[in-house]
Amino acid sequence: MGHISKLKLKNFKRFDSFSVDFGDNINMLIGDNESGKSSIIEAVNIVLSGSRSKIETIGLENIFNSKAIASFLTSDKKIENLPTLLIEAYFNEQNNFELSGKNNSDEIVCDGLKLEIVPNDDFSKDIKSILAQDEPVFPYEFYSIKFTTFSGEAYSGYKKYLIHILVDNSQISSEYAIKEYVKGMYNSYAESIERTNIKTNTENTKKTLKT
Repeated sequence: MGHISKLKLKNFKRFDSFSVDFGDNINMLIGDNESGKSSIIEAVNIVLSGSRSKIETIGLENIFNSKAIASFLTSDKKIENLPTLLIEAYFNEQNNFELSGKNNSDEIVCDGLKLEIVPNDDFSKDIKSILAQDEPVFPYEFYSIKFTTFSGEAYSGYKKYLIHILVDNSQISSEYAIKEYVKGMYNSYAESIERTNIKTNTENTKKTLKT
């Protein structure tokens, strides 16, 4: 069965640098409140989802490590020193050539997925202009969101390499749990073309009912 064997974070939320190995079976995260347990789960959910919209909804200012941002803004603010964000999910052997490669910070041949949020070189001039201002402003809007496999191929939410479901226990209820389970199973097993066809048919049915 496919599973995550290791997770690495850089400048994600409270973690400036973090790495954890996971076992083959059930894993538990134990720690005090505000120790970062939810952030680890959120990082896993984000990198597996391949969803730019998920990140944009959360906001880069809410997922970047605040200390890294503050430290940069009190420095000489050189563009080459802008902080970057990294989430890497290392998998056990998946026998999938699309996942296998050395496109990871360990530079080892392994299966996995990677999220990088880095300054967009195409906007270097704009970034330098913002950094030259007297008032400290961080150029979040000029960052690129890149989802790649360890083979170096881009991926998105339409391609599910590892089935996962995140249930938010702050909203837990029987109705919510069932809804999230059904949605998770649908998104994990239904092909992208099939989901598009179902969505189109549903919208057409709604239009028919309205008329």
